[in-house]
Amino acid sequence: MFDRGIHGADTSSYDNGGAQVVPLPLNLIALIISYLDHPADLARACRTCRVLHYMTLPQLYSNVALHSYDYIRYSPLTGRPEGCGGGSPFSMGLNGLVTRNVAGYARRFRLRGEFKEYDLEECAKVGRVPDGSMMLNCLVRAAVEKMGVLESFRYDGISQPDTRAPDSDEASWELNTKMLPTVWQGLAQKSTLTSLTVKFPSVRLPRPTILVPPIPTLYSLKITDIDPLCYPDDISLLVLESKKLKDLTLHWNPRMRNAREPSVSLHAYFGRLLARERTLSLRSIAFANLYATNTGGFDAIVDPKALEEITFINSMGGAGDTGDTSFVDLSWHMHAHKRNTFPKMVRGDKISRLHTEFLGSSTGLERYYLIGATQPCEKQSNGHHVRTPSGTASPYPVTPVASTSSTPTDPTAVSLGKEYLDLICSNHGSTLRHLLLKPQWRLSSEDLARLVRCCPNLEQLGMGVEFADLGILCLLIPFLPKLSALRILDDPHNGAFAEVLKQCDDSFCEMNIGPELAKPEYKRLRWLGLGDIVYEIKASVASDKVDKDGETIVIREIQKKSREDVQHIEIWGMDSLEI
Repeated sequence: MFDRGIHGADTSSYDNGGAQVVPLPLNLIALIISYLDHPADLARACRTCRVLHYMTLPQLYSNVALHSYDYIRYSPLTGRPEGCGGGSPFSMGLNGLVTRNVAGYARRFRLRGEFKEYDLEECAKVGRVPDGSMMLNCLVRAAVEKMGVLESFRYDGISQPDTRAPDSDEASWELNTKMLPTVWQGLAQKSTLTSLTVKFPSVRLPRPTILVPPIPTLYSLKITDIDPLCYPDDISLLVLESKKLKDLTLHWNPRMRNAREPSVSLHAYFGRLLARERTLSLRSIAFANLYATNTGGFDAIVDPKALEEITFINSMGGAGDTGDTSFVDLSWHMHAHKRNTFPKMVRGDKISRLHTEFLGSSTGLERYYLIGATQPCEKQSNGHHVRTPSGTASPYPVTPVASTSSTPTDPTAVSLGKEYLDLICSNHGSTLRHLLLKPQWRLSSEDLARLVRCCPNLEQLGMGVEFADLGILCLLIPFLPKLSALRILDDPHNGAFAEVLKQCDDSFCEMNIGPELAKPEYKRLRWLGLGDIVYEIKASVASDKVDKDGETIVIREIQKKSREDVQHIEIWGMDSLEI
């Protein structure tokens, strides 16, 4: 049926064993194929017939993601090692891109995982790059040169299995080994490249560095795990000459802030901009783990009129921080941003008096997320850092260990909550659609009344309440007709609310909350979070119970979901320290 539609001279219907078969037009075949999104389904379609091979192959190779493992993996079904009889799937994938005529279809290219390198210390002593790493970069360069429509490249290392969905508009280098100059030079020649993500090395072994050449077509740039002691490349010229750049994300290794090491200099990234008196017309900017002294002048590198989204995670200090970071963090308060900005989205984990001044001087905020998660810290014993003893010094930075002890409530952070709420209601209430507050801020009934009165357009709301009463739903939702997601945060310093939630099993929620949610004023509510528990609220159904008048009780069907199921809902997805 498919082959005759393209190769048959007569496109009318024909008999096939007594059944009449009508060949499909190519536009309908293309429409059907567009609904295939899993690589396995696309690969099987390619092997069906000539027409489907011709139509499906470009979509199959449009998004190429190769994952490298530093160990041999075995199939859970057959027990055979992956790549038996050949190379690893990672190396065979690169071989296919280089030797076959399929790389020309790739629009997004992503490399990730752990690439095992040999003779690291021996090569470092004589100033050489290991042959395996050099050959990897040469193969990647050869594959990139064959990608005529490449739009996105991503290179970063992930030590744990990655469960995220593939990015639809991004390519990357996510390997644990350093990307060498040969790949940078190949990327600079791609006139179609608009998005670039690179993970810098976190190993203190000598590697060649490069002044990254400019990519004039670049729209989005994301650099992660920046560490001045691990031979990072110089991106200052790339930032200067990327005149179309709209999204900039810089993520520093948390080692500097954990070790109180002020080795980061912002002039290394923006010094050329300051010297040329150039301004970046960015749509969004995101910094994570920044621990650097502000010497002034950096507020002039970004045009505040174009800035729509701001993200600062574990940067510039805030209430509750220890005093040993104040010498660096206070420099940002002394050189506070004086130019008014009117962003539509702000996300961060720190709260301070400086942030309240920003909220008071701006208007029109639509999405505001205050992350409730806390940064990991190193275990301490008698005031000293605890280190794992080892015979030799390792070139790999020590990963901080999360502390399990509870942190006492900081009175400054609690008092700032009132100021934050006042400014949110007075300056941004009419435009605010998404709001996520700190879990330690427990709102009273008066606070809730003011919030729903001043923010009638809220679609997603996450907050803590002063009282452990599920009747809060009856008070809130009728005054928020657009609300689709509500999240009641657990108190991190008081387990009363958590104890109430333990009594709420599925049947309790369905029979006690379900009838209330069936009322017309709750028709837009789809997601409900009670502490760590998440419920999806589905359609109204008739229950097997009757009311006092003998009529069947109508309830909303409620189904418990995991945290991973609501990552697309911002008040859950944005509540993490991931940049």
